[in-house]
This record gives sequence, structure tokens and C-alpha cells, in this order.
Amino acid sequence: FATFPEKLVRRCLMSGCPEGGVVLDMFLGSGTTLKVARDMYLESIGIEIKEEYINLAVKRIGTSLFDSIEIYE
Repeated sequence: FATFPEKLVRRCLMSGCPEGGVVLDMFLGSGTTLKVARDMYLESIGIEIKEEYINLAVKRIGTSLFDSIEIYE
């Protein structure tokens, strides 16, 4: 996996998400996009197929990032 810079994510969200918008990250990975969205006070939804990446995101960013985690098998 490879994380990408928060600065890049912030630029994308500033240009493409309206104030009060919702950010959808369909490939959550390590959670960088959700972290930046929350830092910008934007609602966010992350989808990840691999439980190991969900655990990585929680470990890297903290459980406070996630209101709820639902795992479907």
C-alpha cells in the first residue's frame, strides 16, 4: 500500500467538495482521505474490502475517526 500526502487530498477536497458536502472514499486504504475530510469538518464515508486495511486505518488514525464500522462478509 502507499499513502499519499494530506496536502494533495486537501487540495482535491477544497476544489471538488462543497461546504457541508459528503466525501465518499470507495477505496479507504489507510484512511488519509477520511482523516483530511474530518479535519476540514466534512462528513465522510469510507469503503474498504479488506479488513486488514480497515484495521490499519483505525490504528493509524484512531478510532475517533470512525463513527461506526460495519464489516460485511
